[in-house]
Amino acid sequence: MDVCPVIYLVMTMMGGYMAELVIYPAPPTMESSDKYEVLVGLGDPLLGTFTYKTTSNHRHIENHYVHPNRSVSWSSFAFSRGPVIVEVRTQKDFSQCLVRPVSYGYACSRVGNKTARFTVTRNSTMMSVEFDNDYGSWKSDIVDKLLIFAEPLERDVPSKSDPSVMFFDVGVHYLDGQVRLNSSIKEVYISAGAFVDGGFITTDNTKVKFHGRGICSGRKYKFHDKRFQWSLINTAQGTNHTIEGITLSDPQQFFIFAQSPNNIIKQVKMVGAWPYNTDGIEMGVGGLVEDVFIMANDDSLKVYNNDMTIQRVVIWQMQNGAVFQTGWWTERDLHRVSISNIDVIHTDWCTFHDRDCGMLSRNNAVFDLAGNVKVINMNNVVFQNIRLEGFCPRFVFWTMPAGINGTSSNVRFIDVSVGSQPSSGQLMNEISGYKPNGYVSDWLFANLSVSGRCIATPNAGRFVIDNSTTSNIKFSC
Repeated sequence: MDVCPVIYLVMTMMGGYMAELVIYPAPPTMESSDKYEVLVGLGDPLLGTFTYKTTSNHRHIENHYVHPNRSVSWSSFAFSRGPVIVEVRTQKDFSQCLVRPVSYGYACSRVGNKTARFTVTRNSTMMSVEFDNDYGSWKSDIVDKLLIFAEPLERDVPSKSDPSVMFFDVGVHYLDGQVRLNSSIKEVYISAGAFVDGGFITTDNTKVKFHGRGICSGRKYKFHDKRFQWSLINTAQGTNHTIEGITLSDPQQFFIFAQSPNNIIKQVKMVGAWPYNTDGIEMGVGGLVEDVFIMANDDSLKVYNNDMTIQRVVIWQMQNGAVFQTGWWTERDLHRVSISNIDVIHTDWCTFHDRDCGMLSRNNAVFDLAGNVKVINMNNVVFQNIRLEGFCPRFVFWTMPAGINGTSSNVRFIDVSVGSQPSSGQLMNEISGYKPNGYVSDWLFANLSVSGRCIATPNAGRFVIDNSTTSNIKFSC
């Protein structure tokens, strides 16, 4: 399927209000996915929207941990108000289909041979569409993944002639690595239909806004390519940067390294994380992450600093890494962190293992402390409205390493649902400090449910809690 390199705008009246639907252009010369076609509309007839694809094969050659012949296809569109009909045409026929996160409540139906439909009622939704011919299992992941992103309308397109804007128009652009931004650049704009092979790094205190509806990709670069520092987008220098709207694909290491203060990341989509060490987002003090999709093959979100807010995030955790990581570096200091309205649609740690999964790595858990942390000071961390779909091998693995000094206190988990966890075997949820100077106190699990059953005691949730280094770990229903 090909889409002409123009923006299609569909407008109609709905309930007395004008509804707008925007279908993005395709980069000329780029082939669309051969796995899926996606069509959308405010009603029939539907129009095709370009579907991108990245595959694992080039990373498999570099790294034997990467399984070959995997693909991620994705398509995006924008609208002001729904409902929008979405139709997916598949390569293989199927009987049933599913839209995740299930909290969206979008029912998918087979409407014909190799054809599925569902209706999207609101934008800022980030969906995985899955079919029973490829649901994955303990033997395999979902081989050909399909992601669909329904975005809000774009309102702040800069001028192409503005010398403070690095403007990428429709087309494919090769940067030969990571562009170092000097003080003259205040915006990097990647338009819908632009595909940028390369990345960006801030180098001074100039506040930079990265935005648009295009793609920034590391597909042309080797894993840990020396032309990059850490990530596709690195804003470690400066403060108050914004990354908004774009899609990041196939990183050479991290997707985003934003350790400087007061950065904002919103409406960003991260796909095609094939090797280990393709982490999602590392944020600095005062960071805000909202309305983001993360597919990571290492830690999805680094919870490392004070005054962070993370909300309305959809996460596909692949075979490696934690969903929320609080460890690794020598010193950790984090206070006043709010994490809410999170949908974890897959935790693939047990994929390709035996049926019982066995022992996982120390950094395979939803909430985790891994690495060689020597000093920690952590309090006032709140997780609220966290939804873990399907089988989740381990929710909490927060055990202090040997020789640590410090405390973790006043950590609250409120209204957390876990699809299912192991009912027996070695995999357990664990919480412990480390004598003589590492201590955990005042943790609360309020309305934590597993398989629809509220967990009122540690044993009911298969928690192992070290009573000699912890105190006041409570469960309530």
